[in-house]
Amino acid sequence: MTSWEQHILEAQRAADSAELDTAETHLHQAMTMADELEPNDKRRFLAREMLADLRQRQGRVNDAEPLLQQALDVRKLRYGAFHQRYAEGLQNLASYYFENERFADAEQLSRMVLKILEKLSGAESEEAGHVAGQLADTLHELGNFQDAEALYVRAIRIRKNVAGPADPEGVYLIQRYAALLEEIGRDDEAAHMRASAQGKISGIIKALKPIVE
Repeated sequence: MTSWEQHILEAQRAADSAELDTAETHLHQAMTMADELEPNDKRRFLAREMLADLRQRQGRVNDAEPLLQQALDVRKLRYGAFHQRYAEGLQNLASYYFENERFADAEQLSRMVLKILEKLSGAESEEAGHVAGQLADTLHELGNFQDAEALYVRAIRIRKNVAGPADPEGVYLIQRYAALLEEIGRDDEAAHMRASAQGKISGIIKALKPIVE
């Protein structure tokens, strides 16, 4: 009998080869096997999250949401509501909402994630900074410029502290913040931010060039 682990491995191999129907068959088998285990067994949410990702690759976007929600429920049952692994499940669902332009739903979950990570890792932690940037993007899309600006500034500061100036994520945040400033008519500040981003991009490119002896 094929084990759960074997079905997952075969699903990964099939997905990597763009054999999506074969991957789906193995993931359904893995889900069926996992559902015979304890309600909080991690294999229940792992199989569902993999299938949700596959659904999106298949273009069956609406079918991914219930799988991500089910996976989140299992994560909460297993880890509790203030755990890194539960926050990961929330973030998976928030990212799904953002990618599908359901920004209000993404905001709600991202705020929950940020609250958890602030409690677990601290308000100035790299993890909290990453989610603050994502929440800023979401609020930007919703037109909540005041809150988005505060979060961009916070996220940029954290990225600078934890990753240094030549950081791709930090550059992205600066560019997005510049776009927000342009939208609200603060063009001089926006130009300054774009110049800062360009300087950091040049630094990143320089760091990537091979050293010539």
